[in-house]
Amino acid sequence: MSVTHLNYSQKKLSKTPHHIFNLNMILVHLFAVVFLFEFHLYYWFWIIPIVSIMIMLSQYAFFRSLLSREEIEHKATNQYVLANWRLVNRHNRIILMGYAIGGSLLSIGYFLSNNMTPDPNMGQIVMTIFLYLSGNLMLLILLVTFVLSSGAVWHASKGEMTRALEKQIQLLPAGNGRLSK
Repeated sequence: MSVTHLNYSQKKLSKTPHHIFNLNMILVHLFAVVFLFEFHLYYWFWIIPIVSIMIMLSQYAFFRSLLSREEIEHKATNQYVLANWRLVNRHNRIILMGYAIGGSLLSIGYFLSNNMTPDPNMGQIVMTIFLYLSGNLMLLILLVTFVLSSGAVWHASKGEMTRALEKQIQLLPAGNGRLSK
């Protein structure tokens, strides 16, 4: 791990995507779940992934605008900042895959609970099992990505170049493995 020479504003800009990601995890996935459980609003849980996906898509759109602005103005935007945005998009992609797998598990559970047996109690048991499977999967994915993003905030505040950021810089269109200052 090497330390890059960044000024305060560059370090702050490189921490911003991770802060947005962590706020999404804390406010949407933690507090909203607690709120919905507390007020017994179980049928409103579908709103959590929708709000989260909207936040993730806005992060991706902002990253794309940073890239296009760099290409249009032909200015050397700090590659370190762009790599941090790209790293957050990678974390968002992991969560989206978790949503897809969890949604598939819920769909399978719903199909099995309705078509497996005429006994409604057995159907509720099957649906409960698949609900816990998908919920625990999402909890594990959210926990891992939150820890990864929190570590990235720490590294960005010190201006450290990790292996993950080096890979992201190499994937940038104008990166070519160089770090502009």
